[in-house]
Amino acid sequence: MKAKTDTLAARRAALVERCADQRAQVAYEYSSLASPATLGVVPALLSRHRKTALVAAGVAAGLFIVKPKWAVGIATGAVSAYQLAQRLLPVLRWRGFEIH
Repeated sequence: MKAKTDTLAARRAALVERCADQRAQVAYEYSSLASPATLGVVPALLSRHRKTALVAAGVAAGLFIVKPKWAVGIATGAVSAYQLAQRLLPVLRWRGFEIH
């Protein structure tokens, strides 16, 4: 009976060690996937400040429902500014602005 409990304890210790290694590997992979080098500057910032981004999206959706004319004007202006930035920034050779 003692041998059986010893083998079970050894198996449990091996499994605990394996789980710790897997947790460390997953944490490393997650941190490398969420880095600005992998995601880009804007998505990495949004992933770090997820709550703030969700609150801003909720407020924007609420404004769009309550005041659709105003929200459409803001959206049109934002799209125009984005298109201008896409055309202007490569001319200025600022390579940090790459949103696909």
